[in-house]
Amino acid sequence: MRRIPLFVLLIMMFVNVACGNLSPESTPTLTPDPPTATLPPPTETPTATPTSTATATPDRTATAAVIATQAAGEVQEEFDVLLEDTNIPYKDGKLTWKQSENFEISMNGPDGRFLPFARNVKGKDFILKSDVTWNATGMLVCGAIFRSESNFKDGRQYTFLYLRLSGAPAWAIEYHEFGYFKNSPTGTKFSSAVDLTNGAKNQFVIIAQKGEFTVFINGVRQGKYFDHGIQRSDGAFAFVGYQDSGNGTCKYENTVVWELP
Repeated sequence: MRRIPLFVLLIMMFVNVACGNLSPESTPTLTPDPPTATLPPPTETPTATPTSTATATPDRTATAAVIATQAAGEVQEEFDVLLEDTNIPYKDGKLTWKQSENFEISMNGPDGRFLPFARNVKGKDFILKSDVTWNATGMLVCGAIFRSESNFKDGRQYTFLYLRLSGAPAWAIEYHEFGYFKNSPTGTKFSSAVDLTNGAKNQFVIIAQKGEFTVFINGVRQGKYFDHGIQRSDGAFAFVGYQDSGNGTCKYENTVVWELP
């Protein structure tokens, strides 16, 4: 049984308090030592098979190279706007993976699921960007696993999580080992940059450089955070979702992995 992330535990405590004492506009209060709760182990969601509409050409390799170059240029243009005032060396990097198929996690809570992506990429220092649309009848957490061992269920990994719940626009980066929360380089952060509307689309950008993590939400920089132990230096990617009750979906679009030098 995989233990629910600490971030979710904190929010569940907030929900219990809010139901009895707070109005929807009240400010949540974090409790340092949340009680232990559990969710079913996350199960892998099958990946949709993309339908190819390409027509064979005499120089397919050259055509693919042109398309890849164009895609990389479009991604760099986005980063020019987002990262122009930073010292992140994205111009010296390269596009290693770009989403070309549908990725959606559907849940009927209590439930936890993961969905691998960029299977041919081993992320070390990189920029991960994705647009996430969430729909839920209850509390919902959407996010991404990175620098993970191949076993996404129980392997050592970092996880970015953020929440759709009225009154609690929160996010966190956590480190997990063997299916259990170990620590968090960021702690739980509340941000007005998160759009909590049901059906809203939120973009997250994670820049991972050794033990440093820089986070942007909807174009707003959240800060730089440090894992001085560098508990994982590289690994695999997957999307992840948790649903406490009812039905929920996390839909991922425009996802890219950009390798840093």
